[in-house]
Amino acid sequence: MVSTRWSRTVGIVATGALSLALVACGPASNESGSLQSVGTPAQAAATSASSVVSQSSTAASTPTVAAPATATLAVSVNGGAALAQVSTSSGVPAAGTVSFAVDGAPAGDVAVSGNQATIVIPAGLAVGDHTVTARFVSADTLTVTGADGTATFAVAKAASSITASMGKDSIRYGDQASFDIAVQAAGAPAGADLTGHVTVQDGTETIEEGDTDAAGQVSLRFLNRADPGAKTYTVTYAGSAAAEASTAPLTVQTTQTNVDISVNWADGIKPGDNATITVDIVGTPDSPTGDVTIAYDGTQIGAGPVDANGKISATATAVTAGDHQIKVSYAGDARFEANTATATLTVKEPVANPNAAGAAAAQAGNPCPAAASACVDLADEQAWLQSGGQITYGPVPITSGKSGARTRDGMFSVFWRDKNHKSSLFDDAPMPNSVFFDNDIAFHQGSLSRQSNGCIHLSWNASETFFDTLSVGDRVYVWGSAPY
Repeated sequence: MVSTRWSRTVGIVATGALSLALVACGPASNESGSLQSVGTPAQAAATSASSVVSQSSTAASTPTVAAPATATLAVSVNGGAALAQVSTSSGVPAAGTVSFAVDGAPAGDVAVSGNQATIVIPAGLAVGDHTVTARFVSADTLTVTGADGTATFAVAKAASSITASMGKDSIRYGDQASFDIAVQAAGAPAGADLTGHVTVQDGTETIEEGDTDAAGQVSLRFLNRADPGAKTYTVTYAGSAAAEASTAPLTVQTTQTNVDISVNWADGIKPGDNATITVDIVGTPDSPTGDVTIAYDGTQIGAGPVDANGKISATATAVTAGDHQIKVSYAGDARFEANTATATLTVKEPVANPNAAGAAAAQAGNPCPAAASACVDLADEQAWLQSGGQITYGPVPITSGKSGARTRDGMFSVFWRDKNHKSSLFDDAPMPNSVFFDNDIAFHQGSLSRQSNGCIHLSWNASETFFDTLSVGDRVYVWGSAPY
């Protein structure tokens, strides 16, 4: 600065000298005050030269101050990070700090290095569009200006994946099980809501559907109707606000299931009758198909496929008295396993009724329903056996429950027979030929002069006939009130 002032002083002195010289050598100024050029050409040239020297000295003495370089800030977002790149109009390196903000919230200050600064975008941003702003603050504003920059970016839904299982290696046809489904979303914010709709499909048929909880889990209960073998289902997750939709295969191994075999025939079959044996192959959820053979005492009496309801029948002709074995063999089908069953058909000789005359009299006004096999008239203290509403044995005398232990009336069914039963309620008291039909109430041999504790007392011969004739499931009808 000292030299600059010195140059200006020199310039002023030179100019003053020149002015004096001009006044001394030339005429007086004109009215306007301007100088008139006089003298010789040499003097004019000298005057011109002096003027040029004076102007040059004045220009050199004025200081030159350079303008700062203009900074430009380019902001971009890639791979979860924001990058701010600083460039300058003159190419001079930029030094300073970049302050970042995401959606207006400060995200950090980063020193510029190599003309750039970067930050990691904060985690947990909602799905959708966001804005990152950056401001460059120059370390030397006389050299480089500050600058601002903006970029937008989008947070996409996280990709989802599905884990699906059934909880076991295989399931039988017709059994209940559960599809256990869990949805994962890698990259989704911690605690992101994964609630979404899930379907399990066999082709275009929906087997089961439901909604996952916020953690992405659901258990769907289903009835397995797939044929035995491996079947692959498609599990579809519809997505959520945080996660994309996805699909996954689920392969389920189905095995055959078992059947029950029911063997039945009509009641009251007598020697010489034809016995129709009806077989029911029971399976669920659909009726079994397949072939069945039916044997009577080792001889095949029927064979063929079951009908649409799983049934088939065969006839044993002119059966004889005694016990006969029925054997049923089911061959199975694609869904149901093969199985066998046996049953005993008991054909009894007709019992000679010792009270045929009494039977005829009772039959005329028989109040006992035809569905009953045994009838008990508490008021008249008698009982009889019948078939199809026709009395076959009796009436025979009885005693029933005493006061405080009355025999109940109503329709009952035989559920247990015990030839040599002893009472567990009354000190092992013998109850020969017991046929139980109402909890602890039974027909059995007992005193005909003393009331019982609720059972029906019969004579020895009558108790044997009742025991031999009645079977489990036979109906017993009791009515009236005892006269004591």
